[in-house]
Amino acid sequence: MIKSGHTPLRQTGTLSVDIRTTNFREAALRGPPTGDALRPDPTDDMFYNLSDQAVLRLYENIRHQVAADKALGGRYRLLGKSASERAERLGRELTGRGVKFTTIEW
Repeated sequence: MIKSGHTPLRQTGTLSVDIRTTNFREAALRGPPTGDALRPDPTDDMFYNLSDQAVLRLYENIRHQVAADKALGGRYRLLGKSASERAERLGRELTGRGVKFTTIEW
C-alpha cells in the first residue's frame, strides 16, 4: 500500500529507482525542447530578450563585414552561409519589430 505523498519506485532488478529522477535524466539526455507549432523556427527566440537597438547592431555588424569582404575584391571570403542565415533571421526580427534598416547587398 502506497501512502499519500510517497514517491513511487520502479523495480529494476535488485535496485529501486525513483521515477522522478529517471524522468529528469531522460529529459536531460533529450536536450532542450524544440519550438512548438506556432513558432516553427525556435532559433528566432534567441533575439526575444534583446532590445531593438541590440538586434539592429548585430545586423549592422554583419552588413559592415560584408562591405569589408567586398572591399577586399572578392579575393578572400570572410563570411559564409551561416552569416547570411543569421542576417536573414535578424532581418526578419527587425521587420517584425517594425525597425527600419538598410538591407545587406550580398
